[in-house]
Amino acid sequence: MAERQKSCAQDSTITEIFFRTSGRINRWRYFMRRMILAVLTYIFLFVGYKVLGYEYGQVTTAAGIYNGVISIIFLVPIFCLTVRRLQDMNKGKLLAIVYAIMQITMAFSDLTFTDFKYMDSAFSYFLLTLATFSMMLDMYFMISPGTYGKNKFGANPLDFKKVTKIENKVDLTKATDK
Repeated sequence: MAERQKSCAQDSTITEIFFRTSGRINRWRYFMRRMILAVLTYIFLFVGYKVLGYEYGQVTTAAGIYNGVISIIFLVPIFCLTVRRLQDMNKGKLLAIVYAIMQITMAFSDLTFTDFKYMDSAFSYFLLTLATFSMMLDMYFMISPGTYGKNKFGANPLDFKKVTKIENKVDLTKATDK
C-alpha cells in the first residue's frame, strides 16, 4: 500500500512539479502547469523585447536570439510535463521527443525572420505547419484522458485522494486496536 501511495503522491517542490519525468500527471494538472509556464515565458519574452527592442517593426537579431534561448530554457520543464502526461496515457517518450524537436525548431525560427525577406519562403510555410501540428498535439495532451487505473508508469494520479483516505483509516484503525 505504501508503494502505491508513493507512486501517486502529490508533488511538493518546484523540482518535482516541473522537472520530474517519472510517474503520471492528469489533464488538469498538466493544463495548469503549462499555463503557468506559458505566462512566465511570455513575461520573459515581453521584458526581453522591451529591452532588446524592435527596429522599425522588425525583431532585432539580439531579440531573436533571446527568444530562442528563453524558449529552450522553458522547453525543459515543458518536456518533463509532456513525458509525465504521455505516461498517464500509457505512451512512451518517443512522442515527447518528437514534440521537443518541433518546439526547438520553432524556437529558433525567429532568427530566420529577423529580416522579412524570408517570410514568403517554403521554410516559413513549414514553420506554420509545424506550429499548427504542435498546437494540435497540445490539445491532444490536454483533452485526451489518461489510462484508467494503474499502468506500467504508476498509479492513476486521480486515485491520490482515495489512497490517502484509505491509508489514514487503516492507521486510525491500528491506533484504536492497540
